[in-house]
Amino acid sequence: MTIAIIGAGIAGAACAQALAQQGKQVVVFDKGRTAGGRMSSKRTAAGYLDLGAQYFTARSSAFRLQCQQWLVNGVIAPWHAATAQYEDGSLIASPDNTLRYIGIPSMQAPVQQLLAGMDLRSNCRIDSIHFDGSHWQLYSEDQLQGSFAQLVLALPQQQAAQLLLPYVTQQPLTDTVLADLLYGDTALQPCLAANIELMQAVSVPFDAVFVKNDAAVSWLARQASKSGRAAAEHWLVHFNSDFSQQHLEAQPEQIAPLAAAELQRILGQPIAVKEALCHRWRYAQQAPGFAVPGFTYQAGLGLGLCGDWLNGGRVENAFLSGMSLAAAVAV
Repeated sequence: MTIAIIGAGIAGAACAQALAQQGKQVVVFDKGRTAGGRMSSKRTAAGYLDLGAQYFTARSSAFRLQCQQWLVNGVIAPWHAATAQYEDGSLIASPDNTLRYIGIPSMQAPVQQLLAGMDLRSNCRIDSIHFDGSHWQLYSEDQLQGSFAQLVLALPQQQAAQLLLPYVTQQPLTDTVLADLLYGDTALQPCLAANIELMQAVSVPFDAVFVKNDAAVSWLARQASKSGRAAAEHWLVHFNSDFSQQHLEAQPEQIAPLAAAELQRILGQPIAVKEALCHRWRYAQQAPGFAVPGFTYQAGLGLGLCGDWLNGGRVENAFLSGMSLAAAVAV
């Protein structure tokens, strides 16, 4: 039995590895040049820059075990960031004992390690699928990519819904829970990211700032505080979901000066910008109140869905979602 997985983020990679360990034949498709999804770092001449996931933690025994394996393999390391909090115009130190991990030398390194030796078909956007009653046919630009007994969509809710919509129209899904998950409430909200390279370093004793109850920003991070990242003074600005939604279609040249102004406001000192790099994450942050079943699997259709959006957000929850789906497929 051959299983297709669309999406090579952490959820798809965890699911793929678990299925392969069970002896299943797995093919992973991803539209990107490499595996990682939102756990990807931008490779630049200056070094890697984290624009998406910033770090991850491990709370469950299963994910702690996986992190130990990654540590042994040298693909993750602790991030000992000096943290601060900004709220109501005040920037203050906010130290904690949270153990945070980052990928080495980039955030996608642990995802790539999970998929090592597997059949990963990158740069392949699956834009249509068809179920003939027993197998799923996958197409990219009208070219058949294969026929599979089982299909896993390790994609954000909106992208999974878009792929399944033609099928639902022709042959409505029998499980209303799946239909509600795909076409009901929105699970993931957008996030605009901007990396600001400064002409000179700023004198703040912090590497990361949690921004609370702000009209625009949710997070700041100094890239050079992470091993393997660009050594010059680069600061990442993550805008919150409300601001990102309002400015979702804005061009980079519009977002960059806004990000620089917000960085200056929160750090409380003048900055001189050398260069800016912007990225639009359309599906990034978990919407509050969205019901999370962990994963969903329709045995009669040979169809499963996994991802952080089904399990409450966070890298760890995405990993656990993929693992849980793999266990259900194996039954």
